Amino acid sequence: MKAGILSDSHDRLEAAEAVLALFRSEKVDIVLHLGDVCSPRILSGFRESGIPLIGVFGNNDYDRAGLQEATGGAFREGPSAQTLGERSVLMAHSFRELQPELDDRGCFDLVLFGHTHRSMTMKVGKTLVLNPGESCGLTQGKATCAIVDLETMEARVMEISLPDAV
Repeated sequence: MKAGILSDSHDRLEAAEAVLALFRSEKVDIVLHLGDVCSPRILSGFRESGIPLIGVFGNNDYDRAGLQEATGGAFREGPSAQTLGERSVLMAHSFRELQPELDDRGCFDLVLFGHTHRSMTMKVGKTLVLNPGESCGLTQGKATCAIVDLETMEARVMEISLPDAV
């Protein structure tokens, strides 16, 4: 099972469309959005794609009812624990939200967060900790997302080509 992971869309429709095209070409089985979508219209193509989506709200997601309507109720408050295949996944928008959930027991296979707009991947014991960076490409100058193979736990942070790259 492959998970496509993105965060911090910040109303950049062309970036969201480019991420979705990449996820389709990579044949991801599920999309995980780590918040700061901002406008629900950004996710319209994701629902139409038929690829299941799970998300957590970010600090700039003011239209939460609209996001729920656009995604069929796919968003949760973070931190949100999910079981995907054989893997336990913990998702939040910011790392600060995750701190009370993290301990030395290693309860999660994959821990995901966004918010910083900077991609990061590291292993802590058996846990893969990942921030896909910003899919909007506005603050770091490049749009990124990630794909994680949940069977092998191999992660790839990928740069997204945008028609009008910033």
